[in-house]
Amino acid sequence: MTSLLPGLANAPDIHPLFVHFPVALWLAAAALYALGVARDSTKSRDAGRLLLYLGTAAAALALFTGFRAAGRLGHDSAGHDLVHVHRNFMVAATIVGTLASALAFAAERRGSKAIAAVAAAVLLGCAALTGLGADRGANLVFGYGVGVAEAPPAPAANPAGGGHGEHDHGGHDH
Repeated sequence: MTSLLPGLANAPDIHPLFVHFPVALWLAAAALYALGVARDSTKSRDAGRLLLYLGTAAAALALFTGFRAAGRLGHDSAGHDLVHVHRNFMVAATIVGTLASALAFAAERRGSKAIAAVAAAVLLGCAALTGLGADRGANLVFGYGVGVAEAPPAPAANPAGGGHGEHDHGGHDH
């Protein structure tokens, strides 16, 4: 497994595998669903609603893995306080995303444009919270190095021998 997925083998946890899905899905859902409401387009609302449901399910996985990842960090770890800020934004986004999902479902079942408009507004709020939470998550990784190994792993053994190994860099030397 290490040779197939070396990045995952070196990762301290699997949270990074899940965090991008709710971000991408909710942002796309917000755009499509709001467009569908504004233009009274069933196809856009349907596509947005599907992405909303998928994003909300993905957020549940991201929260679960995030709580596990945070549990491994000590209270003295770099960025510890920011972990709580990130967590709070993402918990709020998941709650708001769940509410938006319920409203979008109700709007579809009842054929209510008014409920769909409320769902769109709530979903836009979810997208905003997601952006704020994702920003704090990026700051944890890039600003504090949370989840990043202190030292890069030793390079894989080169069958030809030597450190960097003999290979071509397209005509330029290192």
